[in-house]
Amino acid sequence: MKFFILFLWLIVSGQSMATDLIFKSGFEATALVSGTASGINNSGLILKLTTQSQSETLNLNNNGVFVFATEVSIGDNWAVEINSFPSTPQQQNCITNNSSGNMPAGGVDTLQVMCNNNPWNWDQMNWDEGGWN
Repeated sequence: MKFFILFLWLIVSGQSMATDLIFKSGFEATALVSGTASGINNSGLILKLTTQSQSETLNLNNNGVFVFATEVSIGDNWAVEINSFPSTPQQQNCITNNSSGNMPAGGVDTLQVMCNNNPWNWDQMNWDEGGWN
């Protein structure tokens, strides 16, 4: 009976309980993928985020921090790939680092996209360069 009265008092008085923490930051059921882009000198870079249930494309034309709007469930797999390379007014090569994984609580902010102005070598089979990615 004392427990029941204490419980009612906590509810009526608005006192916080340990179970309230599930609603605090860091305990959300979803999180976002973000990263940093560098070396972009041309327009046309399109990244594609794929999750277990959805996908999103994001156009990047500037260096700096970017964030995908898609909310990924904690624990779900996600991956980002280059959908289109920068090409206007000239082609650029780009690579990604930390571009896939299992979504942790708090999200992902370690994705890196790095571009350079090296020409595409179509006569060489180098899968990490240019249009071969």
